[in-house]
Amino acid sequence: MEKLWGQDKRAYALAIVLLATVLLVAGCGTAPARSQSAAQLPAASGSSAASGQSAASGSSATSGQPAASGSSAASGPPTASGPQSTAPIWLDSLQMTSPSTGWALRWTQNPAVANGGYLAPARTVDGARTWTSVTPPAIRALLATPGATVVLQAFDGERAWLAVTAAATDGSPTHLTDVFATVNGGRTWTTSAPLKVSGYTVFLSFAGPEHGWLLMADGVAMGQEPVQLYRTGDAGLRWSLAARTPKAGTESTGLPVGCDKAALAFATASVGYISNACNLLSGALLVSRDGGVHWAPQTLPVPATSCGDGCQVSGPQFVGPTAFLVIDRAPEAPYFLVSPDLGVTWRSEPLPSGAGEDPRVQFFSPLSGMLVSAGPQGAIGHVFYTTADGGQTWTAVPQGRFFTQLGTSFDFVTARTGFAWAAGADAQGSSPPAMYQTTDSGRTWTAFTPQLAA
Repeated sequence: MEKLWGQDKRAYALAIVLLATVLLVAGCGTAPARSQSAAQLPAASGSSAASGQSAASGSSATSGQPAASGSSAASGPPTASGPQSTAPIWLDSLQMTSPSTGWALRWTQNPAVANGGYLAPARTVDGARTWTSVTPPAIRALLATPGATVVLQAFDGERAWLAVTAAATDGSPTHLTDVFATVNGGRTWTTSAPLKVSGYTVFLSFAGPEHGWLLMADGVAMGQEPVQLYRTGDAGLRWSLAARTPKAGTESTGLPVGCDKAALAFATASVGYISNACNLLSGALLVSRDGGVHWAPQTLPVPATSCGDGCQVSGPQFVGPTAFLVIDRAPEAPYFLVSPDLGVTWRSEPLPSGAGEDPRVQFFSPLSGMLVSAGPQGAIGHVFYTTADGGQTWTAVPQGRFFTQLGTSFDFVTARTGFAWAAGADAQGSSPPAMYQTTDSGRTWTAFTPQLAA
């Protein structure tokens, strides 16, 4: 959810780590919002061709015929038999599920110098050094549709979901959305029953391997964003409408049309949250306790006047029943809130003075966490912080490298091991941006250039 660790705040969100995944499979929590790769929507509601391309979606070609519901398509990644040739890769999102294994959306061409590229899924098993395309032919036509929006959510090293909306090319108010799922690292994908609705894919959230939610939006116009929320109970094969923002003559489910929707995070099959960018604190965080059918503002232990100049809620991120939430309210200091009981009660914990106006907080257990300090416009600080007591105290970690490029993102999988990267769309020239890895909380960083196995 989800501030996305340095990218567009709509794509937050919050980290899939192996410990959290173990808790999820036990039915204790959901993947934190960071795991979502959010699609960028068209600027105006009802547009028939959404660009959504510059930061989080793809472009070019026709949608083609979707695969039948429940069918399986093989992506055919190359097998490891001797040396393989490689090619440059430009990443648009990064979701590492362990120090070695992770998922990403990549550009099929250098987005800085070429038109006609689109976003496609890729997977790594060697710490982000080498990536393998895991895009089956049945998905490529949808991904390449002009104005397509794409969302990837990784559950663990083997399981992931990919939602794709192919914008209508005939002026129709409805668009085709398919959700693809893999349980074997992208070697094969199953296809959902198609959704033909007005919205574009924005966020995915799964609370375990079976129960998931898909947030669709019609676009943002004049501070309003109509949305529809769909849910599945069979791992993404079939989706049904759970809630939507009200239309004239319809009953409200509590989803407001106002505020920009920033993240979606479900902790269990019943409890979920939608965070928003709002001018009022009362609309910044919504909670559902009936599986997404009804929504209400979440009461938080901060002054009601805290969002005088607007608030951005990052999270919540769940590790089991424990939830972590950051409320950015620049230029004022942010709030950091912790809940031990799926958001029923919250307490405020102090952040270190060097956290900055826009800190990126990520937890790997109810106790262990990492804070990347950041200031105005996402400028990265020179000191990060770790906690071993759930955010009650923080330890400063002076950084061995200063990240000066605006838009630099961070994806930690433990309090010690993490990755720094920049979006391929920010690349200059013909080479993709370098990536960096740390195994000591940032005291030292090792640079490398990721490659795509040809």
